[in-house]
Amino acid sequence: MLRSRSGILILFTVVLAYSTASLCPAQQAQPSAPVRYHFGDDPDGKLGWANPNFDDSAWPVAHNGLIPSRSREINRFLWVRIRVPIPNNLNAPLALHLADLGVQAMAWNVFVDGQSLGGQGTFPPHADPADPPISPVMTLPLSLAQPGSVALVALREWYAPAFIESGVPSHPTAAINHADVLSLTVRASVADALVANGPEYALSALLALAGIALLVFWHYSRGPEYLWAAIMLLSPMATAILSTGPVAASHSFHTLTLAWAVVYAAGLIAEIEFMWALFGLRSRGLHILWHAIWIVVWLAEISETYFMESPAFLHLCHIIIVAGIPAFDSILFTVCIREVLRPGGNRAIAAAQSTFEVIVLLGAFGYSVHLTLGRFPLDLWNLSIMLVDMAIAAMLFRRAWKAWKESSSLCVEFEAAREVQEQLVAPAVDVPGFKIQSAYAPARQVGGDFFRVLPDEEGSVLVIVGDVSGKGLKAAMTVSAIMGALHDYSSSRPAEVLAHLNRVLYRRVGGFVTCCAALIAMDGTMTLANAGNPAPYRNGEEMEVEPGLPLGMLDEVSYVETRYQIAPGDRVTFVSDGVIEATNSQGELYGFQRTQAISAESAEKVAEAAQAFGQEDDITVLSITRRPDLNPGLA
Repeated sequence: MLRSRSGILILFTVVLAYSTASLCPAQQAQPSAPVRYHFGDDPDGKLGWANPNFDDSAWPVAHNGLIPSRSREINRFLWVRIRVPIPNNLNAPLALHLADLGVQAMAWNVFVDGQSLGGQGTFPPHADPADPPISPVMTLPLSLAQPGSVALVALREWYAPAFIESGVPSHPTAAINHADVLSLTVRASVADALVANGPEYALSALLALAGIALLVFWHYSRGPEYLWAAIMLLSPMATAILSTGPVAASHSFHTLTLAWAVVYAAGLIAEIEFMWALFGLRSRGLHILWHAIWIVVWLAEISETYFMESPAFLHLCHIIIVAGIPAFDSILFTVCIREVLRPGGNRAIAAAQSTFEVIVLLGAFGYSVHLTLGRFPLDLWNLSIMLVDMAIAAMLFRRAWKAWKESSSLCVEFEAAREVQEQLVAPAVDVPGFKIQSAYAPARQVGGDFFRVLPDEEGSVLVIVGDVSGKGLKAAMTVSAIMGALHDYSSSRPAEVLAHLNRVLYRRVGGFVTCCAALIAMDGTMTLANAGNPAPYRNGEEMEVEPGLPLGMLDEVSYVETRYQIAPGDRVTFVSDGVIEATNSQGELYGFQRTQAISAESAEKVAEAAQAFGQEDDITVLSITRRPDLNPGLA
């Protein structure tokens, strides 16, 4: 996870990737004489400090392989002088190899016995890192390669304040030997570096796989915490990729810095939004303040890269970073502690995150722990990042697994509900004197639409079509209550049927129910009452009906009946509002005109047209046609 760490550390890693010395751990031949250093530049400007005859006895000696930083110095130049023996009995070509060369240095030049061999970057007043870096193995001119002698290797380095204040630069080690031998040494060093960083790369890859898995969970669950956690877990892999030599060598310093800035911003945003979504925080002011702090710190860190030659501006940026990072992590620590203490909170994740924030805050005040396990150096900061990430990933996987099991159980329940609803809302069949067609397409596994066709002994048929507000299981349960209320009700008058259903549903449903009831006698007399449902269509024409209040809204409601005469061959089509409210990709409704135009078609064709247009709600279509010949045996 890319945490709210200082941009100093970010840019340090960028330069580390750029520096060829990063490929060469300190396994090279050590110098035969002490490494002497001096802060500041050659006062005469003639590079006399590169001269082998210059007396450097007054210069301090590097202690334990490190040169202390000069965080309060405005002048960021550093000179290093090393006397390197040249082995006997060597044939040309000889070469110089520098290891651990200023991994934080923005620009440097190397001299051997006063002669420049090249360098990287440009010095003030127009300081700029050069890319790509020069080869770590530099061929020596024949005049400088005298076997058995001692060569004076001098380094002129320049550090941006943002880098030199972040720690202590190690002194370079130098070796002069046959070029092929040094090249093999470099390759061995690269292999050792890969082995040393292997555990970190392996953990980064493991976390990246976990992040990809969480993206899959997010795709199906749409839980925002899975998306933000996935970005957090993918950040270490992005960090590792940007730190590799091939990536660094093929991109400019500023391009790579910009890429780091994007990864850095993404990690911080993900960290904030993950905690916000997971802990269910609601304070808009805290949310804005939290984002404002990291934006200011991020801008200050990026500015350090582009304004390296302005000490006053860099000092301001440094103050912002030093104050902003503890403020950012203090807020995060407070949020995590609050979550630990909150009953029912995500205590495990909050405890793991708060532990990491303690380490971050200690590091911000200069307390850091470095460990070594065999060949693998361990930094408490990076180790804690990995462990916290793994803990968060494990807990999110457990949470996702639990949610998946619950959803699987819910799917079984929905399947059972669907089977029950299929029995309650079974496809209509013909009855004596009438040809009946039906089409039912719920928007989900179960729906809130319903219809019922009830013939009586006198040859009349009662048709009821309705729609429960809402979708899913709750609406389906209301449908079950309606079907139960119709089962034992004796009256077949539409107005009385609607009034009865209204009394049953009042205060028992959260929303309302629209319904249309029609009684068609054998002689074609049709009595119709409506409770907010779309009016039916006869032979492609909308039928006028008296409006009525939807069911379940008031205790006592009376409904007005409308009479029609249905001739032999007439088709009456009932639809739910799912047909009319079908919506295409441009947001256009199917509408009343299209519904009326197709209403004379079969029920199946009307439903298919609405579904093809863009189904948004449950769709129900029921058509009843009075037979021209009342003989039930004729189709």
